[in-house]
Amino acid sequence: MENVLNTSNRIWKAMEEKNELVFLELVHEEAEFVHMSRTLDRNKELSVILENDIVYKHVEFIEHTVRKFGTTEIILNRLDLTAVVKGNEVVNAFVVTEVYTPDSEGKLKLASLAFTKRV
Repeated sequence: MENVLNTSNRIWKAMEEKNELVFLELVHEEAEFVHMSRTLDRNKELSVILENDIVYKHVEFIEHTVRKFGTTEIILNRLDLTAVVKGNEVVNAFVVTEVYTPDSEGKLKLASLAFTKRV
């Protein structure tokens, strides 16, 4: 469980800091990012981050739930996200589902990240 949470934290930090190398290292090349209005592959998500279309300013984690199914690990993160989206700062309450799978060397890679708005 520590390993998957560590990987998750490194990805969130990479998105906040626009760290392309860490992002590419930890996110599977075929990963999908499901936002409220669109679904992006890894390269498009990275482009959105690097071009400031979405700026991840601050993530306040409220709760982590980790489940393991064979070699697949899923994190449900209850969080509040402060971001700048197309120039407007917004704060949204989300449950973010992260799905991880090991690569051929056994290192966990993010396969999917999906935002669900909390009401």
